[in-house]
Amino acid sequence: MSLPSNPAEKIIVALDGMTTADSLLLIDRIPKLCWVKVGLELFTQSGPDFVRLLRDKGKRIFLDLKFHDIPTTMAKACKQAVRTGAELITVHACAG
Repeated sequence: MSLPSNPAEKIIVALDGMTTADSLLLIDRIPKLCWVKVGLELFTQSGPDFVRLLRDKGKRIFLDLKFHDIPTTMAKACKQAVRTGAELITVHACAG
């Protein structure tokens, strides 16, 4: 795996603590922004459709939900996260 040549691809902006509207306003103000992080609070507030909306706006997604459960549940949750368009996810591997 090679490092990105575009400097903008090296920065992930965390949307933590923001509302859905504030998050959209921020990404619209930074058109060259490539990556955003959606944490548990924003995901719970806005849901998987919000993640899909960010993807539709051309953003790459780090979905930081810190999955931690039995292996079968984690595998299924990770598959669902990928279906939203998330490219990076956080998994706690010590759950079994």
